Formats: sequence, C-alpha cells, structure tokens
Amino acid sequence: MKSKTMPAAGQRKAKRKGVFNRDNWLQAACDCLIRSGIDQVKIERLSKEAGISRSSFYWNFSSRQDLLDALLDHWEATNTGPMLRAIDEAITEGPKGIYRVTALWIEEKDFLPAYDTAIRTWARSDKEVAKRLHEVDSKRIEALTRLLGLYGHELEEAAARARLMYYNQVGYYALEVRESKSLRNRRIPLYLKILVGRDI
Repeated sequence: MKSKTMPAAGQRKAKRKGVFNRDNWLQAACDCLIRSGIDQVKIERLSKEAGISRSSFYWNFSSRQDLLDALLDHWEATNTGPMLRAIDEAITEGPKGIYRVTALWIEEKDFLPAYDTAIRTWARSDKEVAKRLHEVDSKRIEALTRLLGLYGHELEEAAARARLMYYNQVGYYALEVRESKSLRNRRIPLYLKILVGRDI
C-alpha cells in the first residue's frame, strides 16, 4: 500500500475549507489529459490552471504517479461503468435493448469518447497503461458478446460480431468522423442489421 505524505498545519486548514478535493484533482487531470496529453498532466500545471495551492495536492495523493494511477481508475469507472450497465440493461430488456448501447455512444452523456482517445494515446508510450487498456477493452467486448448472444449466435460468432461492433465504434473516434446525431441515428438500424444478422 502506498504511504501518504503527512500534510503540514497550513494544509490541514485548506483541507477543512474543502478548497480542492480528490475528485476536483481527478477532473482537472482528466481535462488536461484530453486537452494536452499525459506529459502535461503535472501537479504544478494543474494547480495553476485550477487556481489552487499545490500543497493541497498532497492531501489527496502521495505523488504524481499516485494521481496517474487514480486517473486510470477514474477513466474505467466513468467510461466503462456506464457502458457495462447499459449492456446489462439491454440484455434484461431483450432484442431491442441494444439501442441503449448505441444511444450511449451517440449521445455522449455518460461516455466521453475524448477520454478513451486520450487513454489510447497514453497507452502507446506506457506498457502498463497499454495492459490496463487491453483489460478494459476485453471487458467491454465480453459484455457485448453476451449481448449479441441474445440473437441466437453461438459463442464464437457472437464474439466475432461483438469485436466488429466495438472496433467500428472505436474507429469512429480514431478517424474523427464528423456526423450529425440525426444522421448517425438514421444509420444505426442498418449497422445493427449487419452486425446482428437481422432486423431489430
């Protein structure tokens, strides 16, 4: 377990005021990662952009690495959690439930594509992040495989269709496809017919 740096008396005062808590630091780190990349996610920069004393950082994290580890957890919780819940709800709902998942991706309310893209960029230069990304991608594809099993496909075929569905979505972000939500929604039934193998 990582040890926490003990804050000084002045820091304790700032803590009691609740000036900048752990969630605030994580959100600032997330915004910086998306905007400028992992190399710019630095304590000094975040404190300047947020207008908060750097010393308050150590109330919440022991080091920059501690922040980066927490940032990966934050990404998985905020971007993968909603996706897995949408898939579980879709499975419970039945065949048309798959539209819950496509709506999550299109509306981008509970899923932030730019966060995923920033993590993928980070993973190219960090083997541990790449490993974590692979684990998360696998979780998402496994969940989609369960969903596509609703349409009568055997496990191997459901897994292949799940990968096609997931890679298609990742490709939208990688290629920075620019389409209106209305256009994407109109195309969804055709995409799903191709991916699922029948009209839904």
